[in-house]
Amino acid sequence: MEPSGAVRLKVELQSHGVRLGIEDTAGRLGGAGPAEGITLFFGGLVATVPARAAFVAASPFTLEARGGATVLAREGSELCRVEVAAPPAYYSREAGGVAMDKIALRHGRDCIGSTVAQGCARAEPCLFCGISLSRKVGSTVARKSPGDLGEVAAAAYDEGFSQAVLTTGTTDLKECGIPLLVSCSEAVKRSTGGGMEVHVQFEPPEDFALIDRAASFADSAAINLECFDEDTLARVAPGKASLGLDRYRMAWGCAVEAMGEGQVACFIIVGLGEPAESVLEGCRLLTSLGVFPYVLPLRPIPGTPMGACAPPSESHMLSIYEAAAGIIESSGLSRTGALAAGCVRCGACSAITDIL
Repeated sequence: MEPSGAVRLKVELQSHGVRLGIEDTAGRLGGAGPAEGITLFFGGLVATVPARAAFVAASPFTLEARGGATVLAREGSELCRVEVAAPPAYYSREAGGVAMDKIALRHGRDCIGSTVAQGCARAEPCLFCGISLSRKVGSTVARKSPGDLGEVAAAAYDEGFSQAVLTTGTTDLKECGIPLLVSCSEAVKRSTGGGMEVHVQFEPPEDFALIDRAASFADSAAINLECFDEDTLARVAPGKASLGLDRYRMAWGCAVEAMGEGQVACFIIVGLGEPAESVLEGCRLLTSLGVFPYVLPLRPIPGTPMGACAPPSESHMLSIYEAAAGIIESSGLSRTGALAAGCVRCGACSAITDIL
């Protein structure tokens, strides 16, 4: 499907970032999810856009206050008015003596996100991951209490937030943090009377029965491999590479069986140094298993080993998006039929669902 002008603009913004000529409302420096960025609404779309990474200094895009409105400009010329995502009211409250914005953050339009265990047991962490950074600067807590997270979910639900994304660092190589995810998922469901949809993200555990446990409270899941080129994966994510593709393939199959076709996703990050065809090969494999390939650009996070990199160009991303969308459509998976909750439904960090 031919992308609209708004979609093209979203892709450009995520490739170049935006310089802030307004009060700095960029998000936290590290952590999982849309770190160091700003969330914008325009043309019916939602987009998280880099705002603090080094490459943003060369961006032609600026966000400015003009005539009582917030406008997006390219090299000084106004393109359109935009809305900046406002901090939710629950950010001013506490749960268990902890500020709620240290427990879960706003993601996109109607989603909250929390990394329930803010650390990784791997000796060689993924080069693109900033999961430990926000903990080091004190903008989050290392481990979220299910009770506290349930309180935050209830407050967010009362504000109109309808879904929660719960991810975790790989706290151990056997259970991969899944028991805490299950406890937190149960707490979110209980505190919102079952009204808030829950999405969980984890690595393949040794015992796949843990995936069935996750499915008992979560509505959807992501088991993210990020790269389908063997050499690139070994370089940027050696721990994940050591598990082997077959382990992931079995975990995806188990998750689809437990949660249903289209309720499982896998991130594929473009811009890690992989051949373009490997992205599409990954899309073909995932869709053949009933897994949604969530294609998105590299988001360099300052302070990580890849923090000085830049995202792929907008022309490269548009080419990948269009080819990936064709594969997804041919498989029978769709934006509307995939994932009751999670990054695919949110859509802020990628344009793949905007093109479908």
